[in-house]
Amino acid sequence: MSGSKEIVCLYILSIMVMILSISQNINSVSDSAYAPTEEKRLFPNPLSCGADVRKVPNCVNSVKNFHLKDVTKECCIVLLGIPDDCFGILFRMTFVYRIVLKITCELLGVIKV
Repeated sequence: MSGSKEIVCLYILSIMVMILSISQNINSVSDSAYAPTEEKRLFPNPLSCGADVRKVPNCVNSVKNFHLKDVTKECCIVLLGIPDDCFGILFRMTFVYRIVLKITCELLGVIKV
């Protein structure tokens, strides 16, 4: 890279770090009127998204690999209960996986149509 491209890349990277640190500070302030609620965050927190899913072993991998016979009722309850933005972190094609999961959970008797 030439010197000016490196400077521009460094400048952009530093701006991204500042924006991330500002958003983290806003999210950590609980009594501020400007602090977003958990459901209305700008970016979902990947650690909290995967916390419940990790409690059910092989839940996400079974759905990702379409091993639907390995999906349990607990897995259905956990995956259908997470917010849409967290579902998008776990599964890239959210629409396809959500439909397959709902059909599988209906067959297991977890949800009623």
